[in-house]
Amino acid sequence: MSEMSVEGSIRSYVAEIKRLSPDPGRLDAAIADSAGVKRPRSSARGYRWSTLSVGLASLLLCAAVATAATGVLSSAVDSFLGGGDPPGRHLSGDEVPSWLQPTPGFNAPDQVSVVASAGDEHLYAYRQRNYICFLYGHHVGECRSPAEWRSELEQRKLFLRGPLGESTWFGLAGSGIASIRIDYGDGPPTETAVTDGGFVLDADRDRDPQRLLGLDASGAVVAEQPLDG
Repeated sequence: MSEMSVEGSIRSYVAEIKRLSPDPGRLDAAIADSAGVKRPRSSARGYRWSTLSVGLASLLLCAAVATAATGVLSSAVDSFLGGGDPPGRHLSGDEVPSWLQPTPGFNAPDQVSVVASAGDEHLYAYRQRNYICFLYGHHVGECRSPAEWRSELEQRKLFLRGPLGESTWFGLAGSGIASIRIDYGDGPPTETAVTDGGFVLDADRDRDPQRLLGLDASGAVVAEQPLDG
């Protein structure tokens, strides 16, 4: 590979890494720092190649970190936080919960969707003004800015939301999680599918719930959250 090809590769990596949303200033600093690393050399050309190699290695490391951070969210939720449509099945007309329909003095959301369901209980998603909102059945909802949601949801892959004192549990699941399982202290586990990054499940609190597990498509455990029972 020629020297010009190496420089071109570095520029390509820079563009791709910045697209993944790491801090551009820190990237630029890493590149600048790599240029100051001294290596034994027999010629100025050799030093140039050494600098380019260190710079490329630094960029690859940054790319790996950036990819890992962006890979925590499910694609549907990630798109929603990035300005896309709410995940799940879009509702229309009377399908929209009455408290989210247009009324005088209420700034109703343009789109409301059902992300996941269990019986008559639904996990809703919608955008209202500049906020991302999730509504947990007829119980409670929460609205936050996209940055606030992303800051929390990128910490791990499994979150219970809403009123945990009830028998119906709502939650959000990250990338690679295909189903959710509850292990009990008494009796067999129960399992439900994840749809568009969300889930709704019926929990039998009388059987002492022990663990909430996230399973991939093969059934392997990829996330876990202990429960108080």
